[in-house]
Amino acid sequence: MQRNIYIAYALWFFLGGFGAHRIYCGKFFSGILQLLLFWIGSITAVFLVGYFFLAIWGIWWLVDIFLTSKMVYEVNDLNGFEKSLNQTQRLKNVEKLYELYKNGAISKEEFEQRKAEILK
Repeated sequence: MQRNIYIAYALWFFLGGFGAHRIYCGKFFSGILQLLLFWIGSITAVFLVGYFFLAIWGIWWLVDIFLTSKMVYEVNDLNGFEKSLNQTQRLKNVEKLYELYKNGAISKEEFEQRKAEILK
């Protein structure tokens, strides 16, 4: 599934404290880590140590302005690569099927039927 850069930035802006933009881009571990850092910092802010966690989270959140577009492009490139591999495998399967038809191992009707199944 292709990721939309506008959705990723909207998640960063509105739900940045929850790591939603990272989770959207497939970075589950760092998204959960960002979520935990925000909430631990918020809960422990009463003891003043929480401001340290919130400072780390805030810097990370600001750095993500620049990293979010890269994360979206990486996940989209990976999805495109996987899709092209899938299409390449389908073509190889049709070629193997054609070889079977050419060698007389299967009939033309069976070749057409299996080819249609592969290309669906």
